[in-house]
Amino acid sequence: MIPKTIVLWSQDDLLSSSVELFLANQKGWNVISISNEENYDELMLAVNRVNPDVVIIHQKDPNLYLNLPAILLHDHPKLKVVTLSLNNNLMEVYSKQDILVKSTSDLISVVDADLVN
Repeated sequence: MIPKTIVLWSQDDLLSSSVELFLANQKGWNVISISNEENYDELMLAVNRVNPDVVIIHQKDPNLYLNLPAILLHDHPKLKVVTLSLNNNLMEVYSKQDILVKSTSDLISVVDADLVN
């Protein structure tokens, strides 16, 4: 199995270190942490330079960069973006999916599908 590369962008250095150790120890993944005190441009530079499989974003204010997952997926369609919110213990996962439409029922299937197990 090929190890995944993850870019972790967080405002909380303790959380960032904990997540980095957890992912590296559990799965042997390569985790690159970037302090969220660095601006948005630093994250984009790292993603362009490293070309990770996953970007994990933790922000104390989830409204600060609302469009960030969409921007990342637009620029890197194969990327998976995970946002973490400790305020409400919520994790949101974004990924771009291309689905070939063969009939009108395909639209119904996509809308009706339970994508989370």
